[in-house]
Order: sequence, then structure tokens, then C-alpha cells
Amino acid sequence: MGHKKGKKVFLTALLAVIVVISGFAVLGDAGFLDVLRLKKERNEISARTARLQQDNRRLSREIELIKIDKRYNAKVARRELGMIGSNEILYKIEK
Repeated sequence: MGHKKGKKVFLTALLAVIVVISGFAVLGDAGFLDVLRLKKERNEISARTARLQQDNRRLSREIELIKIDKRYNAKVARRELGMIGSNEILYKIEK
């Protein structure tokens, strides 16, 4: 009977060790859940980086247009600053 009891204690201890190791693998630092969270965060950062790069390209093109295209420059001044040209007349219609 002592042999069976020793084997049972050994298996119980082995199972406890496996449960503890599994817990660390899933919940611990750099565990499975942490890895999933980091992958999600990396994907969000990659998507944000792609959007920022696209915005930067658009803004660079706009800067170049402002530097070289006087008509575009005037259009931006009208749109962004509410300016009018020297040969234009502004009419305000009040209701």
C-alpha cells in the first residue's frame, strides 16, 4: 500500500507543479495573455503609424503646392483664413 500512496503523492505534486507553471505561462509577465495584449497594441500602433505617414505625405504635397502654385495658395488663403483677393468684392447678405 505504501507504493500506491507514494505514487499518488507524486502525481498530485506533479499536477500542482503543472498547474503553477501553466498559470505563469498564461498569466505571468510575458505570458500568453500579455503576449496577446502586446500584439493588439502593436497592431494599433502600426495602424496609427500608417495613418500618420499618409497624413505626412498629404501635408508635404500641400506644402509644395503652396510654395509653387499661386492659385492654390490663394485658394488656401480664402478657405483657411477667409481672405479675399485684391480685385474681389465681398458682399454680406443679412437675413
